[in-house]
Amino acid sequence: MLKHITQIIWNERKHNIGVWIELFLVSLLLWYIVDYVTFFVSKYNEPLGFDTEHTYIMNLGELNSKSAEFVQENSTISKAQQLYTILDRIKLNPMIEAASFSYFSSPHIGSNSSLNIFRDTLQTRQYNLVRMVTPDFFKVFKYESVNGSSDELVQALERGEFVIPIDVAQELFKENESPIGKQISFSKEEDAGKFTVGAVSKTVRYDNFSNWNNYVAYTLDNQMIENFSNQWVVFLEFCVRVKPDEDYEFIDRFREQMSEQFRVGNFYLNTIKYIPANKEEYQRSRIKDLKIRGFVAFFLLINIFLGITGTFWIRTQYRRGEIGVRIAMGESRKGLLRMFFTEGLLLLTFAMIPAMLVFAFITNAEILVESSAFTIGRYFIGFGITYILLALMILLGIWFPARKAVKVSPADALRDE
Repeated sequence: MLKHITQIIWNERKHNIGVWIELFLVSLLLWYIVDYVTFFVSKYNEPLGFDTEHTYIMNLGELNSKSAEFVQENSTISKAQQLYTILDRIKLNPMIEAASFSYFSSPHIGSNSSLNIFRDTLQTRQYNLVRMVTPDFFKVFKYESVNGSSDELVQALERGEFVIPIDVAQELFKENESPIGKQISFSKEEDAGKFTVGAVSKTVRYDNFSNWNNYVAYTLDNQMIENFSNQWVVFLEFCVRVKPDEDYEFIDRFREQMSEQFRVGNFYLNTIKYIPANKEEYQRSRIKDLKIRGFVAFFLLINIFLGITGTFWIRTQYRRGEIGVRIAMGESRKGLLRMFFTEGLLLLTFAMIPAMLVFAFITNAEILVESSAFTIGRYFIGFGITYILLALMILLGIWFPARKAVKVSPADALRDE
């Protein structure tokens, strides 16, 4: 049967060439749409490696000398000690599960610092995120070590060691080599400072859209905190995880209970923000862009649907007389429908073969979105979904007119022919 249908397609090649070209071009466009949508949907739903539910970020302000409440600095108590006092008071609040402070390390704030990481002659990808934090940062955001424990990460920072994710470890160390206890640096120079890796975390992504997952975490020491406590205190992040049963009207309740306790030296509680709300604000433009692209993709999909379905509808309607003649010659109605369906799918297959080659070239040329993340699996998923969608459109375009045509009496069909 396939040989017979292939012969029919060849004999009708002058009529079929237009359909073939249309299917070839449409399959490329639809493949691109499918790849874009499936890539970002799958990327968005990948685990982030941290949890922001029930978490808040707080920032301090500092009174200047013109304020009526300004107090003269006590030379016996450093500003770093004052900040630790505030952190300790936060931890003692019964609503709080965990608390830390950090610098440009909280999720979804859009401000970062980065550096390169070296081990001997090996170097990671550029721009590794720097996480300058206190140890309980990992408890606040529920980072996990490769063994599934946050405590390992906390203990590494408490020992003054560094934490890296599995992604950095795989770039710097051999497959069966443990990074624990090994040393890394931030420069290729021989006299560069060496730092010990104390723990390895699971992959931690920057956000729902980015492939940025390299970071290095180390403890904010007293000197760093002293530096930040001056002109940069507004950038110091107090991050807290609230107990789930206490997470209602938290901002108002916390301000009422803790505003006075934050008044250490000239520091005061300035802003409190719910981190998931930060995430929504931070990713709003990306989500808006994705929705616009999704709408355009949907619009194109509708046009493709109407075009392909319409083409095969008209094509089948045009062959109404042929259908009647075949019935008059003894062909069964089911057999006829099967033949037309197979013919349509063969035309699609013939168009998809060169489309696969063109799409492979486009992939290698890195024209596609996030081509660096392209895999064989992604290629064939895009191909499979594209083929199925076009096949459904073709079958629908054939089925309705063909179903009506096979019901025509042989005499009427022969008269038309």
